[in-house]
Amino acid sequence: MTTHRKVLVTGGAGRLARYTIEYLLERNYQVTAFDVISPDAETFPKEVQFIKGNLTSLEDNLRAMHLSDADAIIHLGAITHDTTMQPGSVRIQRMPEDETMRVNTMGTYYLMDAARRFHVKTVVAASSYYVLGLGFRISNKPFQVHYLPIDEEHPLQPEDSYSLSKLFNEETLKAFGLAYGIRTVAFRLNGVDYPFQRHMYKYNTTPEARPNHVGGPIGTTHQYIDPRDAAQAFTLALEANNLELFEAFYLHTDSRHWEDTKTVIERHWPDLKQLAGNLIGTEGLITCRKLREKLGYQPQYSWRNPRDDF
Repeated sequence: MTTHRKVLVTGGAGRLARYTIEYLLERNYQVTAFDVISPDAETFPKEVQFIKGNLTSLEDNLRAMHLSDADAIIHLGAITHDTTMQPGSVRIQRMPEDETMRVNTMGTYYLMDAARRFHVKTVVAASSYYVLGLGFRISNKPFQVHYLPIDEEHPLQPEDSYSLSKLFNEETLKAFGLAYGIRTVAFRLNGVDYPFQRHMYKYNTTPEARPNHVGGPIGTTHQYIDPRDAAQAFTLALEANNLELFEAFYLHTDSRHWEDTKTVIERHWPDLKQLAGNLIGTEGLITCRKLREKLGYQPQYSWRNPRDDF
């Protein structure tokens, strides 16, 4: 087992980072957080150093690496939506159209450039299942499912700037691994369900019948990740010694529907019925079998097995 004891967490003032930091602290890691937004000083963990800076500044990334003295990075910092304007999409533009692409891709590039200069050899990053092409379909052409369950070998077909930026980030991680021997891991997260917002989410669902639907899933596969399970996966990747220089993993906790996925497909995605023969149980369209088998990931926060802190 490889053990890194000094970890820099980007996007360190964000919600996912908060759960990740708490998980790391429980395991005696020394954690430094890095973000362009300052956290609430009253609620932020007292033992965590916070560095304010911008991912799109190489100087700020170098400063974060120097002050943290980190030997590993968990990269969570990103803009999490598409900022490209589309006809009729929004009335008031909040960000420049290139903001998602600029921040996500150049931020990752500068972070990796700083990491290699400080000889960091492990970087774990949050990617997205949207790299598949399940985000905004600008072309209006349906997403094509080649086989089920979808795994890490399935073709990627992104169109919108957020999905594309995540795919570029995976290629950046891969390139720095090849060039500098940095071991990088990209976790393709499903949508995150935060415990403090549990009332907003739906579980034990029955997706509606859509007998004429064509094009497979768009926007959701009715799967989710609990941030505490995400923190577990990030830490497993930090500590693993059986990974290639670059690895991608799909990451979720469970599906939201109570029925077997085959049954859901027959009713909700009928055009995929002929591909459903290899599906097992309720896991969903996307499998995280690779993550379970290679890193020993065992999600703890499924709604099917509710805990006191679910």
